[in-house]
Amino acid sequence: LLYREICLLAQRIMEERGLADPETPLEERPPGRGRGSSVALLTGYLIGISHVDPLRWNLTLERFISEEMHALPDIDLDFPRGLRDELIARVHRRFGPEFAVLTGAVSTYSVRGIIQDLGKALGLPKEDLRALSKQLHSHDATDLRAEMLALPAFRDRVDAPGWRALLELAPQLMGAPRSLGQHVGGMVLSDSPISSMTPIRAEATEGRYIIDWDKDSVDDAGFAKIDLLSLPVLDQIEEALDLVEAREGRRPDLSALDPEDAGVYDMINAGLSKGVFLLQSPAQLKMGQRLRSRNLLDLAYQVALIRPGVGVQGSAVSQFVERYRHGAAWDYDHPLERRALERGYGVIVWQEQVVQLIMDVAGFTAAEADEMRRAFTRPNAGQLIARHRERFVAGARRNGVPAEVAERIFGKINGHYMFPESHSHAFAVTAYQAAWLKRHHPLEFFVALMNNQPMGFYPLETLKEDARRFGAPFLNPCVNRSRARCIPHEGAVLLGLRFVRDVGEAGAEAIVAERERGGPYAGAGDLVRRTGLKSRAVQSLVEAGAFDALAANRRQALWDAGLPVRSLWNGQAALALSGGAAPPALADFTPYERMMGEYRTMGVYPRGHVMEFVRPTLDASVLPTAEADAAPDGCRVRVAGWPVARQHPRGRDGTVFVTIEDETGDLQLILWPRVFARYKRALNGNVLLVRGTVSRWDDTATVVVSDVRPIDTRVPLPAAHDWR
Repeated sequence: LLYREICLLAQRIMEERGLADPETPLEERPPGRGRGSSVALLTGYLIGISHVDPLRWNLTLERFISEEMHALPDIDLDFPRGLRDELIARVHRRFGPEFAVLTGAVSTYSVRGIIQDLGKALGLPKEDLRALSKQLHSHDATDLRAEMLALPAFRDRVDAPGWRALLELAPQLMGAPRSLGQHVGGMVLSDSPISSMTPIRAEATEGRYIIDWDKDSVDDAGFAKIDLLSLPVLDQIEEALDLVEAREGRRPDLSALDPEDAGVYDMINAGLSKGVFLLQSPAQLKMGQRLRSRNLLDLAYQVALIRPGVGVQGSAVSQFVERYRHGAAWDYDHPLERRALERGYGVIVWQEQVVQLIMDVAGFTAAEADEMRRAFTRPNAGQLIARHRERFVAGARRNGVPAEVAERIFGKINGHYMFPESHSHAFAVTAYQAAWLKRHHPLEFFVALMNNQPMGFYPLETLKEDARRFGAPFLNPCVNRSRARCIPHEGAVLLGLRFVRDVGEAGAEAIVAERERGGPYAGAGDLVRRTGLKSRAVQSLVEAGAFDALAANRRQALWDAGLPVRSLWNGQAALALSGGAAPPALADFTPYERMMGEYRTMGVYPRGHVMEFVRPTLDASVLPTAEADAAPDGCRVRVAGWPVARQHPRGRDGTVFVTIEDETGDLQLILWPRVFARYKRALNGNVLLVRGTVSRWDDTATVVVSDVRPIDTRVPLPAAHDWR
C-alpha cells in the first residue's frame, strides 16, 4: 500500500505539471518504475508500474519472504530526475518528518580529498595541492610518494617540510569518515516517531530531513526503507515519446512493444547501442556482439554480466558466453552447487545465487545466508568475513563437502556489486525500450538524450558522431531558430542555446524570450542591444556558429558584436555607436580555427571531427579505426584517435581499457599493467598514436597496445571519461 501511495503522489506531480491526464490510469502511464526485491517487483507488477512478471521468469522469492529475516526487503522505485526531488519533499509532507526521513550516508576519504584537507591543515599552497590532485593516476594514498617522484614539479618536495608529513599521514586517512551526507534516495518510513530512536536533522536542501544512520545501520534496525531513485533514462524516454507524438500524432505504447523485435536486437548485437541505458559502455558494446541477445531473458543476462561482482570472478564472463551461447560443457566443484549455479551456467551472475549457494552448501537459513552476503559488501569487514568463513566451512563439511572444496566454493563469493536477478529483468525492459526508440525513432532519441545530459558514458562529441551514423546529424545552434534545449529541425538535431559555454540556461531563455517579443535578430550587435548579454557569452555564441545564418564571416560577427556600447550593470539598454564608418573587411576564421572555436564553446564539432584535420599530418601507415577494427587477428597496426573513455575495472594493478575515436568510428585498446605503467602520462594526450596487435574474439576486435605517443593538436577537446 505504501508502494502504491508513493506512486500516486508522483502521478499527482505529473498531473500538476501537465505531463499526465488525471483520467489516465496509473497502469497506462506510470510515473516511475519498480524494481528491487522480487516481492517489491511483484507488487509493482500488480499495481502497474512494472512490466516484469516475476512468476513468468521464475524469480527467487524465498530470500525475501522468510519469517527468519531480520531485515525487510529493499523496495526500489525509479523516477525521472525532474520528478524525484519534488517527490521526496511530498513524501516528507505527506507522512511528516517524524515518520519519513532520508537515510544518512557517510562519505569517506579518497586520495584527492586527503590531499586537499590534509594539505590545507599542513599549510601547503592551495594551487600546488590542486595541481597535484589533477595529475594523480592512482586512487591509493600509499602510491602518493611514487606519483610525486614521477612528476617533475613535485619530485623535489617529497622530503620537504609539510609535504613529508602529508606523505606519512595520507595512508592513515584512506577510507576514514569525512562527512555525513544524504543517501541518494533511501527514505525511512516508520509508524512511530523516528526521533525517539535516532536524531533527525534538517538537510541543506529545504524541506528534507535526514538521520545519522547509514543504510547498513537502517538494515540492522529493521526499518522499512524505500529507495526513491533518480533514473535519467526515464526522462529521456518520456521526452522522446512526447516528440514522436508531436510529429506523428500518436504516442507509442511501450507496454505493447514486440519484445523480440529483430531490428532492435540486430542493432544491439552489432555494437551500435551507444546512448542506450545500460547497453552503451565499451564493455557492453562488446558483450552485445558476443552474446547476441534475441529476447528479454538474453538481455537480462547481458545487463547483469558487466557488473564488478561478476567481472572479478576471473574469466567468468567469457565462460558464461561460451556455455550460454555456444553450448560449452562445465562441471560443478560439488553437486550441492547445482541449484544455485545452474541458472548462471556455472557462474554467479546475481545476488540471489550467492544466497542459494550458501544455503545449499553450508546449510544456512535464508536469513543467515543473506546476512553473510551483506557482510561481504560492508567496509572494514575482514574479521566478520573470517567468522562467516569458519561457519561456512564447518557447515559444508557437515553436508559432506571436503574442506578444500568448501574453501574453493567460499572463494567464489565477493563483496563487489552485482545485480539482484529482479534488477536485471526490470532494467532489461527499460534498456530494450530505449533501444527500440533508437532503432525506430533515432531523431527523437538523440534530441531527448542531449536534453537530459549528463547521463551515460560518452562526451557529447561521441554522441554526435553516433547520431550522424543513425541519420540524425547535429546542427550548430542558431539565435533565430534554436530554443534553450535541443529540438528536431528538418531531420536533424538543432543544438540548444544552453549548450553554448558562458550562455547557460538563463542566458538561453533570455535570448529566446526577447526573440519571441521583438522578432528575429538582425545580427550579433542587435542581440547585444536587445538582451544585454555579456561579451564573453556573445563571443561564445559567435564561435559556436549561432550567427552563421546572419553573418557567414564569424570575425565580422565578432566585430558587429563589439560595435554597440556595453549595457550597464543595472540592465539599462545599450546604445548603438554611430554607424557612419564602414566596418573593415576582415578575413574569416580558417576551417581549423572554426573547429577549435566550436570544441571550445560546445565540446562538439557538428560538421566533422578533429581527426579530419589530424589525418593529413599522419604517416600513411596509420590506419583509421574502421580499418583497424576489420584487420585480421594477430595483425600489427598503427592507429590514431581521440581517447573518449578509459576504464580500470580491476583497480590500480589491473588491465586498462581505452576507447579511441576518429572520423570513421571507434576502437577499444587494451593496455596490460606494465604497458599502462610505462605510458600512463602519455595517455593524457588529447589524441593518441598507438602501435599494437589486433586481437579478435567472437567477431569483436581490440588492439593490444605496445607503444603510445601523444599528439598535441592544441584543440580544447573534452576530457575522456575515466571509470575506475
